[in-house]
Amino acid sequence: MVDGENVIEARGLTRYFGGKPAVRGLDLAVPRGSVFALLGPNGAGKTTAIRMLLGLLEPTRGSARVLGHDSRQLPPSVRGRIGYLTESPGVPGWMTVAHAAEFQASFFPSWKREIFESVAAHFRLDRNARARDLSKGQRVGLGLALVLAPGPELLVLDDPALGLDP
Repeated sequence: MVDGENVIEARGLTRYFGGKPAVRGLDLAVPRGSVFALLGPNGAGKTTAIRMLLGLLEPTRGSARVLGHDSRQLPPSVRGRIGYLTESPGVPGWMTVAHAAEFQASFFPSWKREIFESVAAHFRLDRNARARDLSKGQRVGLGLALVLAPGPELLVLDDPALGLDP
């Protein structure tokens, strides 16, 4: 992509669950290099919108493009350029911090150990601690470390402050 292009575009993005609209007619353009937030109360459709944008949920109507590709058909090479942290990071409870890093690194040739270690240190994560023994804020910190270490071109955080102290 050329610098200055939009990394995300949506036109009329709509999703119904049964007869109830979760997202209705979302139009947006997110320019490269910007910080963009979806704000609204619980149940407003923020997570649904994110999941449609990332091709994880089929829209009822409308379309979206991410990094220049139709979000409904994102190739693995494009998905590998996106870092996505859900509102509840899903590291198995039995997995240690070190094992989670090793496992995640195996999928990303661009893995930057120094980024992982820096974020993990910020959240005071013990490399030998199991995910189930971490506080909620530490689990979010582990999720952030795991999503930032590959150096994603596009970073999508769903409710990034959930469980974090100011």
